[in-house]
Amino acid sequence: MRLSQFCLASSLAAVCAVAGWDTPVSNAQTISGSDLLRSNTSQDPLFGQHAFRDRVVHDPALGDRSISDLILSGPVIDPTMDGIYPPTVYMPADSVASMMVSQAAGEVPIERFRKSFYQGTEVLGGHLWDTGNDDVSGRMNQTFEEARINFGFPIGVITGGSMDNIVGFRPYFRVDHLDGPTGIDVPGSVYDTGISILNQKKWSEVFSTTVVVTPSVRSDFDTSDNGFRLFGLALMNWKPRPNLTLSAGVVYFARNDIGLLPAVGFVYLPTPWWKIDATMPRPRLARRLWKNGGHAEGWAFVGASIGGNTWAVKRSSGESDELTVRAYELIGGYEVIGAGNRGFNIETVYTFGRRIEYERDDVRIDLSDGVGIRAAWQF
Repeated sequence: MRLSQFCLASSLAAVCAVAGWDTPVSNAQTISGSDLLRSNTSQDPLFGQHAFRDRVVHDPALGDRSISDLILSGPVIDPTMDGIYPPTVYMPADSVASMMVSQAAGEVPIERFRKSFYQGTEVLGGHLWDTGNDDVSGRMNQTFEEARINFGFPIGVITGGSMDNIVGFRPYFRVDHLDGPTGIDVPGSVYDTGISILNQKKWSEVFSTTVVVTPSVRSDFDTSDNGFRLFGLALMNWKPRPNLTLSAGVVYFARNDIGLLPAVGFVYLPTPWWKIDATMPRPRLARRLWKNGGHAEGWAFVGASIGGNTWAVKRSSGESDELTVRAYELIGGYEVIGAGNRGFNIETVYTFGRRIEYERDDVRIDLSDGVGIRAAWQF
C-alpha cells in the first residue's frame, strides 16, 4: 500500500535528496564562480572531464578556506519517498558537493537549503497495483498518502562556532491503505507517525558521522500493543576526495522481518551530470538531463530498495497482533530540484518477493508482483 514502499538510495544511500534535509551551509552556498580561481580542473580517469582538485575559495565570513573545509563530510538526509524506511542518504551533501562540482565546471549552483530553521513541507502519495489474477486470494493493492515538515540548523550558528555540526528534525504523518488479500483479515488502513532526528558532525577534514533516530508509532490506531518503533542509522564517513565519500555503519529498521543491517558503500559525483550512489541497502544512479541556471535542474534516476513495514493491529477476533508487509523494489523516476528546497519527484516501481504475514498467528501469504507509481511535491 505504500507508495513509498514503492519508493531508496543509499545510505541509505543512499541516502538519504532533498526535499528538506540538505545541509544548511549558507556561507558556502553564497560563493560566486569568480571565487574559484586558485586551481584547475583535472581529468577524471573514468569520466574524463570536470573532476576537480581541492581548491581555496573566499568566504565573506570565514575567510580563505578549501573546498574540503566547506563540504561537510558524509551524508545528509534525503527525504525519501518513504517515512518508514531508512532515509536515503547522499554523500557528500547534495547542496554543497554538487555545488562545488558545478562551480568547477563553470556552472551556477543551486542553493538547495533555505537560510532559516524552516526547510519546507512535502506531500507524497502513490498507488501499487497487484499484477496477480483477480481470483487469487493473495492479491493486494496498496495506496499511501504522507505529509512531512522539515527543519534544520547548524549548531555553530547558536554557539558562534563553525557550521560543522548540523541538526535536523522532520515530523511526519503517513497512512497506508491495504486492499486485500481476501484470504485473511487485514485492516483497511494502517498509520505511521513520528519525528526523524538527524545529527551530522564533521570531526576532521576527512571524517564525519551521521546519526538518525526516528521514534514513531506504527499501528492501525485500534491497539497500542507494540505500536512504538525506533528506527536508527549510524554512519562513519570518510572523504578522500571532495567529490567522493565512503561510508560504513549500521541501520536498524525496527521491523519484524528485518532488524539490523549493514549500511556500506560510497557516493561519487564525477561530473555535474552524474551521481553514483552505491550505498547499500538503497543504491541509486542519477543522470542530470537539464539545468536552468541557479533556479532548477532535472534528473532521471534508477535504483533499488526494500519495501514494506511492520504495524501493530487488532485482528477481527479482537486480539492484538503485528502485521508485516515486505517487498523488494526496482525504481525509475524523474526529479526536478529547485532552489530553496522546492521541486517534485515522480517515479515508477516494480515490486517482487512480496508477502504479508502476522507475527503471533504465524500466518504468511505470498503475494504477486506489483507495479506502481508515486509522486512527491516539495514547497
